[in-house]
Amino acid sequence: MKKHFCPKCGKKTELRYVSKIVNSVSQTSNKDIAENARLYGVELDPLTGKIASKLYPNANIQIKGFEQTTFTNDTFDVVVSNVPFGAYSVYDSEYARHNFYVHDYFIAKSIDKLKPNGLMAVITSKGTMDKLNPSVRKYFADRAELIGAIRLPNNAFKQTANTEVVADILFFRKREEKINADNENTEWLATGKTEEGYEINNYFIKHPEMILGTLVEERGLYGALDVTVKPKDSNLSLDLS
Repeated sequence: MKKHFCPKCGKKTELRYVSKIVNSVSQTSNKDIAENARLYGVELDPLTGKIASKLYPNANIQIKGFEQTTFTNDTFDVVVSNVPFGAYSVYDSEYARHNFYVHDYFIAKSIDKLKPNGLMAVITSKGTMDKLNPSVRKYFADRAELIGAIRLPNNAFKQTANTEVVADILFFRKREEKINADNENTEWLATGKTEEGYEINNYFIKHPEMILGTLVEERGLYGALDVTVKPKDSNLSLDLS
């Protein structure tokens, strides 16, 4: 039986995405997957978790922090989530030595929970890909292949969260065996500079078509210069389709 997982399930959005994946698979070569798939989710907020449980009564929803879960590694076939962003950490004894920010922690632990060749789609802060220190990305790359990435414009969450933030959608496939990722075998391990001098991940330098907007430099909330993505005139939903 296939197992599909949301490490931060919310009220309905992420679980709906997993359901769509299951449904899309059921319309292809294996119609039994949708009927036989088990849906798992984790939600920290009690009220939100209860709402998710009501909306998806057949799902196994755990109302607790992701760091409190005890899923074994190599468990899930599919992981989909919009992970929490933030310059803070959560304590998990298995990952404490890495000092991951919360969004990177969610990705790292989710990769570990994937079965070999399992797939993950995750929305995360652009800092995951653009930070100068590559140690987080090496953790990912040792264990999973990045099969694609999309950089969203800074207005992608304006309507739903009333915030302007640049985020990435990352798509991973779990490796069958760990590798020792380095700059020679993993292009997205390091950052580089665009022709305009903007420091971003090498993946987006080599695949500029995956940036859904125009890179510009602006001053952020605290006055520091930051590279953001101004939206194009086209419809974001169409750009993603």
